Amino acid sequence: MKKVGIITILKVNNYGAELQAFALHRKLQTLGVENEVIDYLYYKHPDYKFEREAAPMVPISLKNRIKGKLLKIYERTAKYGNFNSAKRREERFAAFHAKNTKLSSTYKSISALYNAKHPYDVFVVGSDQVWNPITQVSLKPYFLTFAPKDKKKISYASSFGVSQIAESDKIVYRDCLNNLDVLSCREKQGVNIIKELTAREATHVLDPTLLLSAEEWSKVAVPVKDQRPYILMYVLTHSPYITKLALHLSELTGYRIVRLCKSPMKEDRGSVIENITDAGPAEYLGYFQNASFVLTNSFHGTVFSIINKKPFYIIAPAKKTNNSRQRGLLELVDLENRLINEGAEFPAKENLAVDFTMPHEVLEKEKEKSIQYLLSAINN
Repeated sequence: MKKVGIITILKVNNYGAELQAFALHRKLQTLGVENEVIDYLYYKHPDYKFEREAAPMVPISLKNRIKGKLLKIYERTAKYGNFNSAKRREERFAAFHAKNTKLSSTYKSISALYNAKHPYDVFVVGSDQVWNPITQVSLKPYFLTFAPKDKKKISYASSFGVSQIAESDKIVYRDCLNNLDVLSCREKQGVNIIKELTAREATHVLDPTLLLSAEEWSKVAVPVKDQRPYILMYVLTHSPYITKLALHLSELTGYRIVRLCKSPMKEDRGSVIENITDAGPAEYLGYFQNASFVLTNSFHGTVFSIINKKPFYIIAPAKKTNNSRQRGLLELVDLENRLINEGAEFPAKENLAVDFTMPHEVLEKEKEKSIQYLLSAINN
């Protein structure tokens, strides 16, 4: 039996990253494929050790370097200004993988990863934005350049996180992509980028979180204790419009409002909105599982609304043009009417319900295709 090693983004205190990493691992387990996640720390992890070899493989603009530093300052402030919530949150994130995910030894630096003898027959670079050009560290590990040349190397639902690659970066990306034997992306834009750069065909597949059913996710979820109906807010890009929309829907339905905060910091003070600042991945799953309605501008917020058949609206931020992931998923399952542009007129009560019959039929067919790709790439 072949053994598979998966490298992806994890241990970054981000719900989507942790759940997609777990999902690919768990799906392969259920398919009878022995596998583990290669525990290469992402550069944002506090224990990651920067080395010269880990310098970004393409130039990072001054704007994005500054943005990265400001994000670190924000995260540090959120943590130390809300110590108890941050501690519980970190413990729950760590506990989720300790309980549910088989991890390799930890590699804290790029040299440790490249010098290790990895016991895998097949290497897989998983999903999330592992190929994003603004990442402030070398992306070469996510093109599996650390894997032995005689081992099979494939990508599953990997994402560039952008709609195009800069002209000056194309040669580097082409060479890195050609290190992989079999290619797939979770966005059609990614498939097009690969075609343009390498003249090779890539397969469009589902994000790993969509490979597991609601029943499978419920096995690792922590149920919400308060069973009163609620509108769930999960907002990654600040939006006063979404808050106003939540309050409007609360008046229409009588539901309370619960916000899953993206950090240990409360986002609504002196408000009727209940802020959850200490949830881990399992708790996150429970809040989506038990919600009566969802408002989000997150891709994985969209995913778990659809998986759990929860009525929802996706709000497209006015200042953010790259909403291809959400739009692409909604187009795939014919739910484009669930996307609202920020600033639009609030929906009427009669438009809140969603029929998930056809979307789930589409997803089942796409799931079969994605699993077939995965098994074929590994075994053939």
